Amino acid sequence: MRDGPLTWTEQAPRERVDWRAVNPHPDGSSPKWGPTNDNVEEMLEQVAEGSAICFAPLSTARYYARPDLSWVPLTEVEPLRTVLARVDGTDNVLVQGFARVVRDLASAPFVPDERPGTTEPRPDTPEDCP
Repeated sequence: MRDGPLTWTEQAPRERVDWRAVNPHPDGSSPKWGPTNDNVEEMLEQVAEGSAICFAPLSTARYYARPDLSWVPLTEVEPLRTVLARVDGTDNVLVQGFARVVRDLASAPFVPDERPGTTEPRPDTPEDCP
């Protein structure tokens, strides 16, 4: 995690930036801050240029797969948990069905993504994913 300067954004609250940057690191150290960015595309360009590294959820690695980037699962930090938010009282059959699909997918075993640009070994379960 100390391999290079870390990208970050001024568009998010500092607490969110620190959380995403795992600040402080598990060993108590702070990240070396690198260039700022305004969006994911800029962040990935900074990484591709070699000016910084980034921490991102697995969904970012899948959606923005690039042949010039490798994504390495982090094992030293808690995995990112995602939840479904809905308006109280919206308990119809469609919402229930969608919530059931989300729960089923969240608990399903991880299936590796074989797209180019992802060269590191893949975790076997969602709990092992960043």
